[in-house]
Amino acid sequence: MLTKSQLFLFVALALVYVNSTGAADVDCSKKPPFMNPRTCCPVPDFLTADLKEKCKEFDTTPSPASVEASGEGGRGRRHHPHHPPPCLFSCVFNETGIYVDQKLNSAKLDAYLKVVFKDSTELQQLTTEAFNNCTTKMAEFKAKMGDRQPPPPPPGMPMCPMDSGFLMGCVFKKTIKNCPASIWNNTDDCNNMREFFNNCKPPHRGPGGPPSAEDM
Repeated sequence: MLTKSQLFLFVALALVYVNSTGAADVDCSKKPPFMNPRTCCPVPDFLTADLKEKCKEFDTTPSPASVEASGEGGRGRRHHPHHPPPCLFSCVFNETGIYVDQKLNSAKLDAYLKVVFKDSTELQQLTTEAFNNCTTKMAEFKAKMGDRQPPPPPPGMPMCPMDSGFLMGCVFKKTIKNCPASIWNNTDDCNNMREFFNNCKPPHRGPGGPPSAEDM
């Protein structure tokens, strides 16, 4: 099972918001209650019903037992309950042609976003910018990793390229970070969470691990 500290690390990838108060106003020793990022920024589902059906075999999560078996040292890939499994996005990108062979197809991305975010040109532009930025960051991270192999998945789970999962995690983080004011849930809990993760750095991750909020 994920520990509280691991949950906060995952939220740190998502809940950094662009308009924040100064770090002096935030007590980084007091973590706010964990919240689902989509509660604070309810963006429409990125996956269409058709894609969910085509890729449903990959929409699985490791059992607690398999995660335990992968070891507490972080060797196995962890899966956060509010993020789809990494293999799912490998399937989604292959089906749509948005990101194939480590290359972003801007035309196919644009066409797809006009379907899933048809009611918001603001979200279309925001997500396009996030994909472009995150693709560049992903290439930089892979170059820094060199020939080092990614950690294996938990026992019983398929091995998928790290690109798709990390890319979508980065896009999600940047979309939440720049969440339009028109849909941001302006509550004390959401604002406190936003300010904490914008001003308080997560614990340092060891070398060779997946990219953190600062990496992506």
